[in-house]
Order: sequence, then C-alpha cells, then structure tokens
Amino acid sequence: MGLALSALVAGCDGGTMARPGADASPGHDGGPGALDAGLDEDGGAVPMDAGPGPMDAGPPPPACPRVRVTTAAGETLNIRPGPDTSMTPVGSLPSGFIVEVVGMVSGEVIGGVDLWYEIVSPRGDGFIFSGFAECTTDEIPVVEDGYYLPFACGSSVRVTQGNGGTTSHTGRTQYAFDFGVGLNTPIHAIQSGVVTLVRTATRPGDACYDGGDSTCGPYANYVVLQHADGNTSAYKHLNDSSLSVGDTVRRGDVVGYSGTTGYSTGPHLHMELRGDCPTEIYCQTIPLSFIEVGVPTSGQTVTSENCP
Repeated sequence: MGLALSALVAGCDGGTMARPGADASPGHDGGPGALDAGLDEDGGAVPMDAGPGPMDAGPPPPACPRVRVTTAAGETLNIRPGPDTSMTPVGSLPSGFIVEVVGMVSGEVIGGVDLWYEIVSPRGDGFIFSGFAECTTDEIPVVEDGYYLPFACGSSVRVTQGNGGTTSHTGRTQYAFDFGVGLNTPIHAIQSGVVTLVRTATRPGDACYDGGDSTCGPYANYVVLQHADGNTSAYKHLNDSSLSVGDTVRRGDVVGYSGTTGYSTGPHLHMELRGDCPTEIYCQTIPLSFIEVGVPTSGQTVTSENCP
C-alpha cells in the first residue's frame, strides 16, 4: 500500500498542535468498533481484496467503505501523506466529516493501535489515524454547485443590510448579509455540511438575549457549518438551535431559529460565508452569490428556492 500516514489534532485557531502521541490522549483511543477487521492474527494489514470468492464476483467490498471523524469539538483530524505523525499534514478534517476509505494499513503505533485509513476527500488525500475515526455506511454529503438562500422553500425575506453596509458590514464582515425575519423563523443550511461550532448559551432573561450594544457581541447564539468545498458558513443572532458539533446536515435542513441575541437591535439573521476556518467564530468573510438571486442588495426582497 506504500506509505502510511498519521493524524494529529488542530486547535481552535486552526493551527496544528504538534503533540507527539496526542492521538492517544484520554477520550480519543476508542477508534472504530472493530479495529481488527482489517488485520491478520499477527496484527499485520490484510489487503482489502484478499480472501476467496467466486471467480466472477470480483474483490469483496472494503471492510470499511467510509469513516466519520470523531475528534472532540474544536479539534480537527490531520491528513498526512503517510501513516506517521512526523509527516507534514496535507489537510485536515473537522469532527463529523465523512470521507471515503480506499485502504487500511499499519503505521505509527499510537496508544497500542497501528491501524491507519487511506482516504480520499475534497480536503486532501492521504492517511488518517483510526483512533479518531469510525467506520460508517452513511453516505458522503454531495458537494453542491453553489449556495442557496438560508430560508424555507418559497419563502420571501427582505435584505436589511448587504455587502459593505454602513451599519456593520465592513472589514471582516464586508461580505455578510442581514435578513429581516421574525423571531424563531427557521433558518436552513445553504449547502450540506458538518456542524463545527454551536453556541446556544444566551437564554431568555440573560442581559443580551434581547440584543444590546457592542458589549453583547460575544453573547450571540450561532451555528457554523463546514462544507465539502472547504468553505464555512455562519448563522448568527439565533434564538436557539438543536444541533451539536459533529452533526451532519443536508442542504435545506434547519440549523436553528432566528433571534436577536448578542449585538443586535431586533430579530434578524446575520449570515456569512467564510474560508476554511471551521472552529473560529470571527473569520474573514468571502464573496457569496446565491443561486436564486446572485448578490442581493440592501432593501431587496428575495425568494428562496432552497427546496428538498
């Protein structure tokens, strides 16, 4: 199978934490349910197409067709060019991300486990340590051609602040959008993805639950999704959300309900597309064009086609 690789975890600031043996830390040594599924009795790797079978049946299916990343909230799993943590990562995967397995190999032993998965993914091809991944038959979310409006199919909403708005959309939030919606309006995922951040700590009765000045900025409720194309989307000032870090959502699924928590003057949705910053709430926005309307402007009423 050639080189094998390894996986470390990345911190909340997106940087790699070079912690030898970190993959074997408490809480991260569970690995897949049957670690010996691809190993022989001596612990060696067994080729996935090994074993007898009908001559016309071809090789048997992989023992583990896909894996789901099981790192803790705020940590990502590194993809390496071989099964060894000394190798420089070629990419990383957030918790809950599902990727295709093309091989299982023996590599660096971490916590007594030497199983590594060879994977292919939109975020890089290589090897990940099995201690932070579990086998799954769940399908990989489809990479959409673009992004849909974050509202139910057929609903119309007004843009109260567009890109470069004079109220607050400058600098880091240059490409954000504010949509004027009533309290507890369902907010929908603009593209399929994995939940990488959730905050729902601001509750009724709290000082910033009904909005406030800039001192309330850190107290907004929000959800952040990581998409297969490497970008992230953030949905802010939410009233509530039932999602957890690691959940997989499909395009159009409800990610939360609108509110006015944090630095806000009334119920609305602040929505933004960012680059590859899955565990950061404050991140530079990037241009976002919706499939239905392109780039809407302040005062424009838009209708969602984010349909099942």
